[in-house]
Amino acid sequence: MKRKLALFDFDDTMIKGDSIATLVRQFVKQGHMSLPYLMKTLWATLQWKRGKVPVEVAKSMSLSPLNKMGQEQVEQYCKAFVKDHLVPNLYQDAVDKMKAHHEAGDLVLLVSASPYVYLQHLKDALPVDDILATQSNQAHLVTLNVVREDKNRQIKAWLNARGIEADWEASSAYGDSANDLPMLGMVGKPHLVNPKPKTRELGKGIPVLHWK
Repeated sequence: MKRKLALFDFDDTMIKGDSIATLVRQFVKQGHMSLPYLMKTLWATLQWKRGKVPVEVAKSMSLSPLNKMGQEQVEQYCKAFVKDHLVPNLYQDAVDKMKAHHEAGDLVLLVSASPYVYLQHLKDALPVDDILATQSNQAHLVTLNVVREDKNRQIKAWLNARGIEADWEASSAYGDSANDLPMLGMVGKPHLVNPKPKTRELGKGIPVLHWK
């Protein structure tokens, strides 16, 4: 039996802004990241946007304060970060839509370029069957940035590992940016959420939702 999927991007789809930027702000505020290192991280991020360095470098630098913590402390810190700074700021429309898909029996996957090390704790707050997100090793160096076509590959690998055949035409997907268009192109029911004008033009013909 084929299964319907409901695929959700996270940053700027289910929540406003970039969650890893929120994490960095908390690191600085709580004394886990010095201002000089913050400047280096921001510079690396700027260089990535200019195409000068891989995105994995900037994200690894953003996660580096976790290296100063033990494994149990990392888990506690990330769980508290999600509870205190992500869950309260989820778009209610997004949560309601996810719950509706879950109650309808759809397989609900959160598919994000943000790091799994903290996003995994959203399983405690959202009706998701699994979370597919950017992967990092024990040293918190990013090893796989789950974006664009890599989202598609991770979704298909997840399905194949479980022997699940997707009903792609009846499935739904939600994303906000051009980076999500490959994932939206997998399904028969794609949706752009609060898209910027350029993304709306690139995704011309895809229904637009406005979540708050």
